This record gives sequence, C-alpha cells and structure tokens, in this order.
Amino acid sequence: MKRVLKIALNLPDGKTLTYSLEDPKANLTKAEVETLMNDMITESAILVNYVEPESFKKAYIYETNTVELA
Repeated sequence: MKRVLKIALNLPDGKTLTYSLEDPKANLTKAEVETLMNDMITESAILVNYVEPESFKKAYIYETNTVELA
C-alpha cells in the first residue's frame, strides 16, 4: 500500500496549495504537521508564484493499493 501525506494551505486569493509527501512516518499527528507548516509560513519559507500562503488548512494521509492484472 502506498501512503502519501497531503498538506493543504490557504493562499490569499482564496485558492489552496497542496503539498504531497510520500511515505510519511508512522504515527504522524495533525498537530505535528500543523506546527511545522505554521512555522514555515511564519518564516516565509514557502512561496508560490511570488505569493506566501496565509494559513494551514488541513492534512491527511492518502492510501492507494496497486493490484496487478493476471
């Protein structure tokens, strides 16, 4: 099973920026992700088309299975 952490951030124009990170650590919490992303926003470490995200929106784990055809 493939696991991908999806992190959504709010942009000033009402749009959403989504980061995808493969194979996140086990037992990762929303609080850990939110704290890290808020720190990155505060430090202006993220820039999208010359625009900084305003705030953390949500984080979730997306899981997929691959089934080979016989």
